[in-house]
Amino acid sequence: MEVNNSKQVEQFMQFQMMSEMLKQAAGDSPSFQIAMESLLKAATDDRGNIDLSRLGLSEADLSKLGYGGGERLNNVYKDIRTSIGSGSTTIEEAVEKASKRYGIDKDLIMAVIKQESDFNPKSTSHAGAQGLMQLMPGTANDLGITDPYDIDQNIDGGTRYLKSMLEMHGNSKQLALAAYNAGPGTLRKRGVDTVEEISRLSYETRDYVKKVMKYYGK
Repeated sequence: MEVNNSKQVEQFMQFQMMSEMLKQAAGDSPSFQIAMESLLKAATDDRGNIDLSRLGLSEADLSKLGYGGGERLNNVYKDIRTSIGSGSTTIEEAVEKASKRYGIDKDLIMAVIKQESDFNPKSTSHAGAQGLMQLMPGTANDLGITDPYDIDQNIDGGTRYLKSMLEMHGNSKQLALAAYNAGPGTLRKRGVDTVEEISRLSYETRDYVKKVMKYYGK
């Protein structure tokens, strides 16, 4: 049992090192989340546990981290999986599907998810917005969503709503994002018809647009 724990702790340290390398390469962006998910998939055995030997890594003696390493490893693994995906559908898969269905760049969808929920499917805001794309209950209901915390439903509904905002605002990503955050009625009320006029909106919305476009990076 101790040998097994030592091996898993070793793998945990290797995993941490690899994740840090990925983060340095991709930055704090949707690309990092996708890379992490791909790494996890490749390193997961048939029982759902991490086995980094599947990646062809060399072994090292890290048993000094002590007893219980295997349990800690799998707890960390569960936390990461919760933040990236659940059940049989991952965030990346759901985004890919919604991107093709509604004709929206998947990187833009991922950027919205990053800003809205930081890839946490169970996220709930103080205002009551729910899930990955932070849909308000009324909006979710209008979109026919029965479970706003379901990855597939939330991303499909959120992307559909984002598509309607793009169509409503001449396919301007900045205006669509402002409407997604503040509501299209707010833009009409403030007379916001151009990107330059986004300055008439609240700091929260201006900051939201700026951050999403930064994550989008195009």
